[in-house]
Amino acid sequence: MAPVADIAVRDRPFAERIALVCLLVVGALWVFGALVDSPVFFQPALFGLGTGAIIAAIALGLVVAYRASGVINFGHGAIATYITYIYVSLTDTGDYPVPPIPNPLAPIEGIFGVEILDIPTMIGTGGPMAKGWAAVIGLLTAAFLGLISHYAIFRPLRYAPVLAKVVASVGIMLFFQAAVVLRFGARAKSADPIFPNGPVDFLGVRVNQDRFWLLGTVALLTLALWLLFRYTRFGIATRASAENERFTTLLGFNADYQAGISWVLSTVLAGAMGILVAPVTGVTPNLFTVLLISSLAAALLGKMSSFVIAAATGMALGIIDQQLFRIEFEMAWLPDIGIRRALPFVAVALVMVVRGEALPSRGAVLLGRLPAAFAPLITRWRLVAYSLLVTLALLVSVFAPFQYRGAMVNSMVGVILALSFVVVTGYLGQISLMQMALAGIGAFAVGSFGTAAGMPMLIAMPLAVACGIGFGLVVALPSLRTRGASLAVISLASGLAIEEIFFKRAGWFGLDRTMKHSDPPEIFGIEFGPNSNFIFNDGKIPTGGFGVFVLVLTVASCVAVMRLRRSRLGEQMLAVRANERAAAAAGVNVAAIKLAAFGIGSFFAALGGVLTAYKLGTYSGSQFGIFASLGALAFAYLGGISTVGGAITAGTLFTGGIGIVASSEWLIDMGSYSAYVAGFFLIATAVYNNEGIDGFQRKQFHKVVNWWRARRGLGPLDPLAAVGVAER
Repeated sequence: MAPVADIAVRDRPFAERIALVCLLVVGALWVFGALVDSPVFFQPALFGLGTGAIIAAIALGLVVAYRASGVINFGHGAIATYITYIYVSLTDTGDYPVPPIPNPLAPIEGIFGVEILDIPTMIGTGGPMAKGWAAVIGLLTAAFLGLISHYAIFRPLRYAPVLAKVVASVGIMLFFQAAVVLRFGARAKSADPIFPNGPVDFLGVRVNQDRFWLLGTVALLTLALWLLFRYTRFGIATRASAENERFTTLLGFNADYQAGISWVLSTVLAGAMGILVAPVTGVTPNLFTVLLISSLAAALLGKMSSFVIAAATGMALGIIDQQLFRIEFEMAWLPDIGIRRALPFVAVALVMVVRGEALPSRGAVLLGRLPAAFAPLITRWRLVAYSLLVTLALLVSVFAPFQYRGAMVNSMVGVILALSFVVVTGYLGQISLMQMALAGIGAFAVGSFGTAAGMPMLIAMPLAVACGIGFGLVVALPSLRTRGASLAVISLASGLAIEEIFFKRAGWFGLDRTMKHSDPPEIFGIEFGPNSNFIFNDGKIPTGGFGVFVLVLTVASCVAVMRLRRSRLGEQMLAVRANERAAAAAGVNVAAIKLAAFGIGSFFAALGGVLTAYKLGTYSGSQFGIFASLGALAFAYLGGISTVGGAITAGTLFTGGIGIVASSEWLIDMGSYSAYVAGFFLIATAVYNNEGIDGFQRKQFHKVVNWWRARRGLGPLDPLAAVGVAER
């Protein structure tokens, strides 16, 4: 046992010092409040214990999953929500939900107007169930989901790159959030109290005692997990596997078994805390997913390894949140800039940048590779194929029925947004979860420059895109010192900060009052917006002129990214993606290449936002929030995140895109199941085909070519020779 203990992961003193500083700051504020006006100070602090306990509990589950398998589970909050809704449903009506299954016979039933297959949505248990039995069934479901998550999803991704694991966890989040809405609706639910909730007087403040019960529960869980992972055979072996899996396997330990148990423990923790806090906070489909961002901040500060630091930081974030709320309420003269929710994440991002370390990665025996970034050779048949594709897009944009015209515009804007992921993630290998926030900067900026300031489009549009690039470069600074999963968390937090500071309040990069307005594009007095007159105008929107405008920009963007892949800059990006140290040793300026890639990616994100603003005319920040960023990443990965062809495929999958509209008209209308099915296929793509739909199509094409060559007596064609040079 001694060798295993020697290689076990140990908590870093830097994180301990940071957590100690946080606790000292909270303690100093506590003493100050006691000296000045204790009831006024202690009331938000004690109320913050409830929120802090939830944040800390979710952070504990995140640390458990990461220590065992190296996965930051963005779906952790969604799993907690699903289990909580099951518990509430069992105690209210006694109904247990059947997992949503799309009816494959729906098109036939729609044609003939008869019901062939009736798939039940709930299983009745005979009436409302006792809270104890409901909790047991909910936690057993959580344990089952933990086993499925490990053996069906993350076990196959054990040696995969961080990107695949992040995408799979995002797929889990989308899947379970959609499942909650499909089975329970979007309305908030409430639950009967579990802990005693009568008010008590403490430090001059009257507060419900369930806050203290939650605090005690989290403290006991933290202590139990700390003892489990530090002193038991299972915990020491799990920590050792995270450091050196090969050596631990040679010692006779089963890393797969340890990871499976840890996943069960993680999901059961998520479900248990969701059940315990539901009577305190109520539950909505995205409550725990929103709190997940704070929990990620707490877990990240503890390097995803320290339970004590994660729990202490989570409690501190809850208290600080309520104190900032009190300050905003009492000092109404201060400008409302959304600092309450943005400050904790900005602070954690700064700490990570100053520390300049990535999260400890799992010591795997093998290493997977990122999707191949192909550089297709421009041959005659490819030029013909591209020309036909552009011609088809032009005909649909101008002459097709209006619903297809709108879908084509949505798809082309989606292509441009997907190209931003191709550059940053596909070529550079950095995970950015804030591209839609940058698109929002472009959208709100063009409304301010073009409509509010009255600038012509030829000035307003470049300025708006430049603003997006500027924000992107600022947020790219952490990438110079962090990477992988830690950069993904920081970018997600940065996107949330942008959303809170700008998109939810009035300002230059925010709302005019309750919405943002943008005039249609116009050059030299010729207006070509979605509602503008066009030479082939049929009186329906969007008119063909706007479609042609978007098509020109989409084609130019695709050509630019193709040329970037074959340029010296593109080769240097791929070198940095493959190995930063090797690239630096070869003379590549890694910092400059990273900033260049983020700048180019921000350009396409902001351009997509500008076109979205022109398309909608009136819009709000909901189109550019963190969930929109995660959804955009999902579509980009499904299409193929490392190629221009993948971006084009992804564009057809975007909400309201041509692929979705055409399939709804001619094949099957997924309707409310769209997000649910998208989450499922995103998980499947991450696990079984990390090159997306475009990569799958390319492989099938080469199989057909080789079959045809074999029929003619020719040898098989090397896929790389057929497509061009590929970086692997």
